[in-house]
Amino acid sequence: MTNGVSSSMGRELPLRGAVNARDLGGLRTRDGRQVRRLRVLRSDLLTGLDAEDVSFLLTECGLRTIVDLRAPGEIVTDGTGVVVDAVADYRNLHVYGADRVRLDLTEVAPDGSMFDRYCEYLEHSSENIAAVLRLLATPGQLPALVHCAAGKDRTGVVIALLLAVAGVRADDIIADYAATTPNIAALRARGGRVRPVDDAADRLPAWVFAADAATMRQFLIHLDTEHGGATAWATSAGLDEATQRQLAENLLCD
Repeated sequence: MTNGVSSSMGRELPLRGAVNARDLGGLRTRDGRQVRRLRVLRSDLLTGLDAEDVSFLLTECGLRTIVDLRAPGEIVTDGTGVVVDAVADYRNLHVYGADRVRLDLTEVAPDGSMFDRYCEYLEHSSENIAAVLRLLATPGQLPALVHCAAGKDRTGVVIALLLAVAGVRADDIIADYAATTPNIAALRARGGRVRPVDDAADRLPAWVFAADAATMRQFLIHLDTEHGGATAWATSAGLDEATQRQLAENLLCD
C-alpha cells in the first residue's frame, strides 16, 4: 500500500481491507469551488481493515469520525472493525425504509432500479440523514468516513444529499455514485465469503447491485421536482440554513 492519496491514483483509497472506499475531494460545485481533499470519505464495510489500513486512515487521512449507516442487527452480525476503537467519535445512524427494513435486500422493484428504495430513505430516514449532515457540519468532526455494508445505496443517498446541500454539481454527484461500478464484482465476491451461499442476496437480480448513473440522476431529479431541491429537503428534515452553510464551509475550498 502506498502512503498518501496522490492525484495520480484519483480518489480511491488504498485500503486492502475495503473494496469500495474513496475520497470526495476534488468534486466541483456549481460556483467553481471544490470539495477539499480528505474531509469526507465513503466506504463499504470496515471489518476487513488491517493494521496498515487503520494506520493510513488515522495518520495520512487524520480520521476523527466514523458514521455507520447500517442497522443495529447488521452490526451485531458483521461487527464494526478495529478502526472504530481508534477514532474519536463513532456514530450509528441507521438509514432504512418502511418498517426499518434494509431495502437493498428486500423484494425487488418492478422498474429494475434502486430508485424507489432511495425515495423511501428520504421518507423514512429523514431524521437520521439530517443527523449525519448535522454531525458533519459540527466543528472538529472532520475528517469523517461514512459507510454501510457495500457503500453504495445507503451511503450513496447520504453522500448525494451531503454533496447537493454543499452545492456540488449534479454531474459530479452522479459520477461519484457511479464510481462504485468497477467495484461491484469485488463487493459480491466478498459477500460470498462472509455470508452463507443461500443468503438472500444471492437470489437477487444483478441490477440490485448496480450503481447506474441513471438511477442517481433520477433521484436528483426527484429531489428537485418533489422536494424543491436538496437544500429545501434538508430544511424540512430539520437542518437549518446556518447549519447547511457551515456544512458547505467545512467541506469546500476555493
